[in-house]
Amino acid sequence: MRNREYRMGELMKTEKLLEGNLCSLFMVLVSLCDSTTKNNIKNMSKYPKLLKRLESLGLLSIIKKLVYMGSTNDFDVRHNKATALLNLMNLHQEKFQSIQDFRDQYLAMKKVCDVLELRFSR
Repeated sequence: MRNREYRMGELMKTEKLLEGNLCSLFMVLVSLCDSTTKNNIKNMSKYPKLLKRLESLGLLSIIKKLVYMGSTNDFDVRHNKATALLNLMNLHQEKFQSIQDFRDQYLAMKKVCDVLELRFSR
């Protein structure tokens, strides 16, 4: 009986510590952004939900999308999309590069294109 109470007490301490760490991580991520990025993040519809749940990974996802998409200026978005597409199309395997490294490089470039919502037709 005491063993169970002790474990529950430890579990509660761990949960409080985790909540504190998540709050700290979320706030650190927000504080590392410049004022323009902070405003862009706070203006997104997902932000209140992320803030309520302190979802650091969701916040990182928004930041990543803002970095890839550039500012709200349409020219920057088109430029970033064109650059990503050119980089993907010009990708080639180096002379001494292993097939696994080349595959990893391709998948990373493909992820950028996916975040930019580029679609490839056949």
